[in-house]
Amino acid sequence: MEKINFTANKLAVATMLTFLLLSLDCAILKGESRIECEGKCEDFADCNEFCQRTGFSSGQCYPPLYQYCCCTT
Repeated sequence: MEKINFTANKLAVATMLTFLLLSLDCAILKGESRIECEGKCEDFADCNEFCQRTGFSSGQCYPPLYQYCCCTT
């Protein structure tokens, strides 16, 4: 009985991961949003303002350590 539960758990995890990866891939293919990191946040006085000035919809500092200024469409 334990072996059946372990196999069912593995199948459930594999199904969830597949669904997640397909969802992310579809969002990227549709072009819903694109993230482009421009450099370290310390190089920009205001990351959001820089991104908007260069044609993106917004900008934010992202991990690791919130040091990268990344712009989104």
